[in-house]
Amino acid sequence: MKHLIRSILLLGVLCTSLLHAQTKQRVHVIEISGEVDLGMASYVEHAALEAEKDNAVILLHVNTFGGRVDAATRIRDAIFNAKVPMTIAFVDKRAISAGSLITLSAKKIAMAPGATMGATTPVDQEGTKAPEKYVSYMRAEMRTTAERNGRDPRIAEAMVDESLGLDSISGFFLAKGKLLTLTTEDAMKVKYLDAESNSIDDVLKAFNIPNAEITTASETAGDKLIRFLTMPFVSSLLIMIGLAGLFYSIKTGHFGIVTIISVISLILFFGGQYITQVAPVVAIILFFAGIILFMLELTPIPTFGTAAILGVIGIFLGIFLALAGDISTLTPDRLRETTVTLATALIGLFILVGITFKYAPGWPWLKKFVNQTVSGNINHIIAEKKLLIGKEGTAITPLRPAGSALIDGNKVDVVTQGEFVLPGTSIIVVDTPANKVLVRTLHAQAKEEEQKNEGDPFGGRIPGHLETRV
Repeated sequence: MKHLIRSILLLGVLCTSLLHAQTKQRVHVIEISGEVDLGMASYVEHAALEAEKDNAVILLHVNTFGGRVDAATRIRDAIFNAKVPMTIAFVDKRAISAGSLITLSAKKIAMAPGATMGATTPVDQEGTKAPEKYVSYMRAEMRTTAERNGRDPRIAEAMVDESLGLDSISGFFLAKGKLLTLTTEDAMKVKYLDAESNSIDDVLKAFNIPNAEITTASETAGDKLIRFLTMPFVSSLLIMIGLAGLFYSIKTGHFGIVTIISVISLILFFGGQYITQVAPVVAIILFFAGIILFMLELTPIPTFGTAAILGVIGIFLGIFLALAGDISTLTPDRLRETTVTLATALIGLFILVGITFKYAPGWPWLKKFVNQTVSGNINHIIAEKKLLIGKEGTAITPLRPAGSALIDGNKVDVVTQGEFVLPGTSIIVVDTPANKVLVRTLHAQAKEEEQKNEGDPFGGRIPGHLETRV
């Protein structure tokens, strides 16, 4: 009986061992290559969640010169927060700047022969070192990341700040004034390297994952769309189209296809920035508050231009914050990129509006988007406007002093001599100087005519010495 029980136990152990041998450990490879940007951060966050679902090992395949600090910190946080059996970073060729922070976020690090890691000082596009504020932030991020995974924080800090230097650490020295970049051999000396490997298969063998089911995480269509929408040029284009459409809609009071395109452009811009966690909620609130204030200027409520000024400030401050993102991580490089993107959008906006107002009357397909009282021939436009002199109409928007009026059944852009006129007020065209339609209220015109008809200062009797003699 004892012999039978022993045999059954041995058979159970053998079956368990065979079953375990056949069970493959899932490994999700996440590519960290090219520039570290917001699209990459979104991709890594999604890939880390998928690895959690599959209870898979995360292997970061790193080969990058770095990129945005805010994107790198998001990737680091995603790796830290992932509840998976193990996280590994394999530096295939290089992990420079932001790539070093991402690499240090993994529990285990492997490097290929001849690979490098370090040089994490924040710089601008010209390679100039950022002010101490940004260096201090990056130094703290690197130090805490190294400490969390049991690595010497002095090494991580020396990758950021060349003023620190290193005393003897396992026989490794770094003079003050030199920025640290570790080779594979150096990393092994300072115990920042757990394995030297030539390939992903070698890495898995080094960490006792021989029977692995490898899946390479790919960018989803959403990740690719977000990366496209957050490109500086695309952001500039969306801002330009959005603001141009809003200007047209508010100016003409025509809400149609142009307005729809404008709204879609702004949704794509703010949506892309918000999904990538760049645009704070306050940026969106400021933008829409600015739109409301600007439109308030067009109502009968007297704001004396204050609402328009505050509206413009709110609109552009909202867009700026949406582009800049977290102010605490706003490096000089990102500030420059934000400024250039916004400036490009504004220049494009002015050019687009200028071209539209100058040439649109001659484009048949744009006639429905412009005032119908104009035509393609400038001489004809002037002649048409002169025919309006003396005609009466009704203000259909506030005139402050510019606005729109209904004259002979047509909507016409008009301007007063400076006075404010409420919608619904009867007006009369008095002149067309410089191709403008100058109007005044019927009440003011009637009062002036009445004063003229009262006679001259002498009560209608002209003194004899002023009489004209023939």
